[in-house]
Amino acid sequence: MKKERINDNWMFWKDGHETEKQLINLPHDAMLTEERVPDLPNGNATGFYPGGKYIYTKNLFGTEALREKSVSVEFEGVYMNSKVFLNEEEVGGWIYGYTNFYVDLTDRLKIGEDNELKVIVDNSETPNSRWYSGSGIYRSVNLWTGEKHHIKPEGIKIKTVSINPAEVEVSIEAEKPEDMTILCEVLKDGKIAASFAGEYSTVQIPNGKLWDAEHPELYTLKAVLKNGDGIVDEAQTRFGIRMITWGTEKGFQINGNTVKLRGGCIHHDHGPLGACAYDKAEYRRVKKLKEAGFNAVRYSHNPAGKNFLDVCDELGMYVLDETFDQWELSQSPHDYSQYFAKEWKKDVTALVSKDYNHPCVVMYCIGNEITDTGLPSGAEISRMLNEAFHQLDSTRPTTIAVNSMLSVLAAKQAEKRKAGEKNVGSEDVNDILTLLPKIMASITPENLETLIGECISYVDIPGYNYGHNLYEGTHKLAPKRLILSTETFPKTMDTNWAAVEQNDYVIGDFMWTAWDYLGEAGVGLPVYGTTQAPFSKDYPCLTAACGSFDLTGFPESQAYYSAVMWGAYDKPYIGVRPVNHSGEEYTLGRWRLTDSLNCWTWPGQEGREAEIEVYSIGDSVELFQDGQSMGRKPLEAYKCDFHTAYRPGVLEAVCYDSDGKEIARDSLVTAGEETRLTILKEDDVIRADGEDLAYVTVYITDEKGNLKMMTNRKISVTVEGPGRLLAVGSGNPETEEKFTDGVYTSWHGRVIAIIRSEKEAGRIKVTASAEGMESVSAEIMSDI
Repeated sequence: MKKERINDNWMFWKDGHETEKQLINLPHDAMLTEERVPDLPNGNATGFYPGGKYIYTKNLFGTEALREKSVSVEFEGVYMNSKVFLNEEEVGGWIYGYTNFYVDLTDRLKIGEDNELKVIVDNSETPNSRWYSGSGIYRSVNLWTGEKHHIKPEGIKIKTVSINPAEVEVSIEAEKPEDMTILCEVLKDGKIAASFAGEYSTVQIPNGKLWDAEHPELYTLKAVLKNGDGIVDEAQTRFGIRMITWGTEKGFQINGNTVKLRGGCIHHDHGPLGACAYDKAEYRRVKKLKEAGFNAVRYSHNPAGKNFLDVCDELGMYVLDETFDQWELSQSPHDYSQYFAKEWKKDVTALVSKDYNHPCVVMYCIGNEITDTGLPSGAEISRMLNEAFHQLDSTRPTTIAVNSMLSVLAAKQAEKRKAGEKNVGSEDVNDILTLLPKIMASITPENLETLIGECISYVDIPGYNYGHNLYEGTHKLAPKRLILSTETFPKTMDTNWAAVEQNDYVIGDFMWTAWDYLGEAGVGLPVYGTTQAPFSKDYPCLTAACGSFDLTGFPESQAYYSAVMWGAYDKPYIGVRPVNHSGEEYTLGRWRLTDSLNCWTWPGQEGREAEIEVYSIGDSVELFQDGQSMGRKPLEAYKCDFHTAYRPGVLEAVCYDSDGKEIARDSLVTAGEETRLTILKEDDVIRADGEDLAYVTVYITDEKGNLKMMTNRKISVTVEGPGRLLAVGSGNPETEEKFTDGVYTSWHGRVIAIIRSEKEAGRIKVTASAEGMESVSAEIMSDI
């Protein structure tokens, strides 16, 4: 069947506000159209954005060519509780906000007329998420058209059955009579590598190239449905020849080679774009993570989108794709738990069907921090989910991300209910805090195994969130069990990774988090003047403030530390704790490694003590201030610290091997007095397809281009030519500014502007201006 994106020209309005209709293009995040509410219940989870009920409509003209044809519409992601109507007749819908679904329009279109496709999206019952969910049709919509006899969308399934020789098993699901035939070709770089016939076949691929994260080799399978000599339908899908095996002797293996997962967790939002899942946004994030040394991403805590998986296939990134953040016990008052019993199988089936041919997907997670694991019913649900996954896909292992404290707390709650005592809920903080010492004391490998042992026995590779202290004891109790660090604190990154490297049974570590995100406000935010700070922060806190990359995709010190640790960064990195807070008490959220910045420009702070962190490969580091040595220190866990009085000038770090031989050096220089805008584009050319994006960063610098991180300005961005400004934003975790206003205050000396192409070629001119400063421009070619 023919697949065509139909993202253009949708009408959108909020329920009850029909006079405020807007013409928009998808993807679209309706939550960004809302005003943030400082006293919103559970507002820190969503960054204080409320939900709502929204309507989208689009006209589909019933051309004569569609008469007697098969027609369906695919929605790749709609948050949440959607209903789909054609000409006011309800024809489908979906509850879960993260799995794709199809609506069959066959024989329903009016030929020769406009047909109104309407989608009602109801995200008004909040809170229903522990993070920023977005609202509306935030992923692409596709129109599938073809003959009544056709190969079904997602109907081709390809499984690697051997890597030496390279051999794959192909099954094709088609709506066809018995006398029609299917012919297939396997293509590599446009050339035929193999061919065969039939709906089910095992085929060898001569000199087959294997897919892994270091060698993301991809093939295309093209299938043709024929009636005699006539072509009835065509379909194609990409795949990789890749086999997964696992066991305690050799750990987790891809194509027979042991792999340690250098992982990071991410949520699905794209900062200034909200939940909008543009292809370029997905590509940019994966590319940056890979360059920083990550080889794996845990998509938390919900299924990934198709275009994200496409990028991971192309660039080489292992993916742990996740199902749910709750089963039958809720994490939020209106979350998916109220639908789980009825809907889980549909969503698991959709997830596996979407993922099946993507070599990047190496593991399925059946749930994150599921409190049901502390109850007897949790074991039965775990068994049920795992059986479903294994029936749908026998090639990939399953995991579950266990939070031992939540499991034990759920068991304690059940005990209190059984005894007729007051139930402990998320709103009853005092009771929970009273229980915590008892809970923590009860979490030993032995007691945890007694509580959740059956539940986790059904998954192939149990995952533990923040359970590093349990690994050794658990391994003694279950020596044949592999362990995955599904979620860990950045502050313990070095010991976490040491456990991965030193133990065959620990297969990888996923830090929280690889990329900052909207919502869960301030869980990693530095707070000064106190050693105590609440878990979540009040309005106007917007982001979690805990990413290795900030909200706009710039690496923070944490990213360099992990890159050094993994051998992906080969010179010293210099981080300086905020000199303007020197000597103050402070606290960092547990989900932040450090508050240091790659900065030696601290105007007005001369003479104050500077705390300097150097991360590096090698055996030792020597730090120079204005050419004078401050001493050489041994590296411990890839890090050493220095102290000095701040003065403008140059810091230079030199790292040495165990023989005292220099390996590499790097430096920081104080920016000059002049302050100006500097603009840099990430791409010279983008596609004139109405969907490609250009990222342009505006910096506050001196005349030589040195960044002035402590000097910030309100920056206005305008666009001329065939492009539209989608958002302007910064990585600032605390702000009341809107991404959609075209004006934003720089943070750490920069803002980013995101421009979407139009469907015409030409030069896009992006101009940035700030009061009292000369405007700067960059030009990007939009080409067909």
